[in-house]
Amino acid sequence: YPQKHQSVSGLCAAQWRRTPSVTMLKALPARFLVSPEPGGRRRSPRPRSLRPISAALMTNPAYFEVGRLLGSYGFMNITSYSSSQSGGFPNDAVNQDLSLGYSPEEIERLRVQDVGEGQVKIRLYEGRVVQGPLKGTQTVFKVYPGAIAGASEANLMALNELRTHAFLQSDARDICENIQFLLGAFETATGEQWLAFRDDGRYSAADYAKITSERQLKERPNFWNPYDRAYKLELRKYFVLRLLNGAMCGLVHMHNHDRLHQSLGPSSVVLNTVAEKNGYYLLPQLRDLAFSVDIGYSSILSAFSFTNEKTL
Repeated sequence: YPQKHQSVSGLCAAQWRRTPSVTMLKALPARFLVSPEPGGRRRSPRPRSLRPISAALMTNPAYFEVGRLLGSYGFMNITSYSSSQSGGFPNDAVNQDLSLGYSPEEIERLRVQDVGEGQVKIRLYEGRVVQGPLKGTQTVFKVYPGAIAGASEANLMALNELRTHAFLQSDARDICENIQFLLGAFETATGEQWLAFRDDGRYSAADYAKITSERQLKERPNFWNPYDRAYKLELRKYFVLRLLNGAMCGLVHMHNHDRLHQSLGPSSVVLNTVAEKNGYYLLPQLRDLAFSVDIGYSSILSAFSFTNEKTL
């Protein structure tokens, strides 16, 4: 997470999202709406000894205390595709070499893309739980703008993210430590949607890349110790491999439960540390599930039937 307010381009310039379809939003199970006091434990410092925790969600805002603003970020959207008349490869032979099995129509779409800034701005706050068995647990609030701001798209995104986390946390025996854990959610009088996540880290993979590159530019090579560089490279290799392995484990868990992330990027992977010497304790977690979709058979069949009814 950003430590101070940052612009949309600074956080998500390389990411684009699509608005989730209404047909993929399923009803939230009632047990997630009426559980005022979830039970469970907080993750221990060593991720390998993670214990099962309750999947119930807190929906009463009185259970939380909000702290300072951590920052904000937005989303980038591909709004349209431009014709290759304004750019692209003029040589058909080059097109043939670069097709890599894609159809001409797909290559055409990839040539020139019109990228625009999304209307949804997310705010992040620190906080903690002040009531119930999880009292004292540190949280990070993700706030979607309310109806007063005319953010109907934000409401869909918040609802989809809530339902996706609720589904993935529905079985306390099958909770993936590589996916950000949702503690609760509530709506304010102004229509803002607040999602409370357990604070397992405020850095992202994008922060790690930026911090590491800036530090490397400032460091001077140690010519007197030829093993120093090799040792640092081994630490970096181990850190990056654990980062990628954690992100892949989160994706595998989602795919095994018929969910696609659809918004994966460096800013969508939360890290509890960016120090390469602490790579053994690194715990990557996926976030930003607002654009995830249900690809289960029943969901696809329902969407197909809905489309046929509209066609008829």
